[in-house]
Amino acid sequence: MFSILHAFLFLGASSYAAFSVVHKTTHNAAPPAPQFKLVFTCNLVLGVTHDFSIVRPQYTRVTLSILGGNWTDPDCMLIENAVPGIGGEWGTVDSTGTLTLDADYYVQFVHDKKYAYLRLGGFGVPAKSDDGRTVVETDSLQYASINNVTFFSPGVFSGNVLVSPHWASLDKLG
Repeated sequence: MFSILHAFLFLGASSYAAFSVVHKTTHNAAPPAPQFKLVFTCNLVLGVTHDFSIVRPQYTRVTLSILGGNWTDPDCMLIENAVPGIGGEWGTVDSTGTLTLDADYYVQFVHDKKYAYLRLGGFGVPAKSDDGRTVVETDSLQYASINNVTFFSPGVFSGNVLVSPHWASLDKLG
């Protein structure tokens, strides 16, 4: 007959075994720090519109449009041009002045004329800086290695131009 005492003994032994496994794994070496590579720099010309702002007690929702821009490789060679009028940036600015980014836009590669869709998210300070992450989706064979790679994309503003280097972990690039 299985008693409550047996159940406690069983649970105690199981818990000890589980703790032993967890305890052993906590002494393993930490994974290596990722190595990053600058893949491209994004230069976007943004248009600010206040026509669609929504003011709420917690935040103000803002809208930016992509007017143009481009990407350049680390040697400053043109890779693509932003497609104006498709996509844009939406976000909220809270009472501390923090902008929560939510943007998407299209670019067209210079080499093969293929398009890429970009999704950007992160945080920043309106018209000053952003700290974002970008994911790219394209059917370009030349740029297939950047599909579904998360780029770290800090940026700074110069007027209405956002300059944002895009860094990727070397182990994520194909």
